[in-house]
Amino acid sequence: MSDEELQTIWQQSIDHYGRQMQSIVCMEECGEFIQAISKKLREHTPFTSFLAEEMADVIICLHLLQLMYGIKDKDIMDFVEAKTLRQAKRMEEEQ
Repeated sequence: MSDEELQTIWQQSIDHYGRQMQSIVCMEECGEFIQAISKKLREHTPFTSFLAEEMADVIICLHLLQLMYGIKDKDIMDFVEAKTLRQAKRMEEEQ
């Protein structure tokens, strides 16, 4: 599926269900992702498809949130870069 096709479906979902409902679903999906991480840590199994599925749900939600609230990729990447550099500095200071 192309990026354009995905974007179209995500926009249709927002139009169909509304921003408020989609925002609530995104919060719920984040909660399910947290539970999947906890389950993975508790069970110590090599089986990870449940974790990958929850990651996919959260990634979709991030795209929905970007569309709903007009957040640009560059804005996100600026924060990703700044926070990654901050983490690198913290690790360096701990040595």
